[in-house]
Amino acid sequence: MAQAQVNLVERLLERFGSLPTPEQIRSAAPREPWLMLPTSQMRALRELEPPSMDEGFSAVETVPFARVAAGGRSAVFVGAAATTRPGIAQALADADTSAPLLLFDWTPDGDPSTLRGGAALISSALTGPLEVAVCQHPGGPPSCWCRPPLPGLPLAFARAHSIDPARSALVGCSRAHATLAAALGARYIPV
Repeated sequence: MAQAQVNLVERLLERFGSLPTPEQIRSAAPREPWLMLPTSQMRALRELEPPSMDEGFSAVETVPFARVAAGGRSAVFVGAAATTRPGIAQALADADTSAPLLLFDWTPDGDPSTLRGGAALISSALTGPLEVAVCQHPGGPPSCWCRPPLPGLPLAFARAHSIDPARSALVGCSRAHATLAAALGARYIPV
């Protein structure tokens, strides 16, 4: 599922040029049925019945998924909650200190300026250019592709800066951060 989410977000970025809003996806979906919100993709997975030999197939082959390397440079993705944890200084020291940086969070209907303290901490420890990205969509079932652990924010950053997520590191402190790192193929640095 995580790899399918990465694939879909990469196609959305290609189609729209940036991460589309839920409204943009809903508006374009009648003409482009492949456009989906996260809940649609999750429902499809729940309803999927894998093929089996008893359906009359002569063979059913399972082919492991392998992502082709994207190329590009490395980056450091930092979950905002990690910036308040003991051990953040060591975690940042374990990352590429000059790589581009993304500080990300989900603040439903919140104020992205609440990340200023985390941004200042990161800027004092690392020298790469820093951007902040926040999902402000409301709680409940995800209606967007930017709420972590969905991969929208890091993939949009990666596309904008020629980043290869698989060469990058994600500093985090939650299961959602670890899940996101695995989906991106990034090295996870727990705090």
